[in-house]
Amino acid sequence: MKKTLTYLIASIAFIAISGVAKAQDGTAPYAGSTHGYSVNPDANTANKSYLWAVSGGGVISGASNETSVLIDWGSTPGTYTISFTETDESTLCSTVRELEVEVIANTFYVNVAEDAFDCHDLSGTVLATDASGPTTLYFTVNLNKDATWSIDSWEYDFSVAVTGTDYSVSSVKVDAGAELGTGGSYSNVSVSGSATSSEIAVVINGPVSAGTDVEITVSNGEAIVGTSVTPDNGTGDKKQVLTVKPLPNTSPISAN
Repeated sequence: MKKTLTYLIASIAFIAISGVAKAQDGTAPYAGSTHGYSVNPDANTANKSYLWAVSGGGVISGASNETSVLIDWGSTPGTYTISFTETDESTLCSTVRELEVEVIANTFYVNVAEDAFDCHDLSGTVLATDASGPTTLYFTVNLNKDATWSIDSWEYDFSVAVTGTDYSVSSVKVDAGAELGTGGSYSNVSVSGSATSSEIAVVINGPVSAGTDVEITVSNGEAIVGTSVTPDNGTGDKKQVLTVKPLPNTSPISAN
């Protein structure tokens, strides 16, 4: 009984490990992802031709008559077959290779943290009349994926919008990196695959007695493994609004 139980545990572990490995390559791509496939042709044949084909579920991107190919997998999960045909043009003899691919549902997406509010950074300080100053707001972009799926990096685009006309953006940084600009849109922000979130710091300037909303909109999330790219599946909240609350517009102290 003990030996049988040990065998069952080992079998389950093997299946789990195999499933993890399979989910990390082009044999089980996420719907919407792009993967590369290649062969080593017969080195002894001088006059030869190549042809790739896919039975469904994906579209060949670029040339289909070389020794490697890129396939953009569609949104429909299922089992499909990739075929490669090498033909000796001098004899018209050919060899066909096939690979079965299981397109699986895409679990990858990026989302943002909950909306929130904060006081102006000068709250609780001694202020001059009609004072203005900077306030730093921190937005969080979260990575969501299957825990067993190892990725090299992930990317996203984002834009910054300020609703209050009295305020302007003076600085935008991602993960304490270099200065990116003073508002607007930013593309291809890259984050290490070991990180589960990314922080956007936005510095705004304006009068302390006026409030404003600052909105971050995230789009075009991508997970990258080698040359394979998996796009965001479209779920998850993509907008985070942080509201700066005005400070009391207290008059100067008068004496009599």
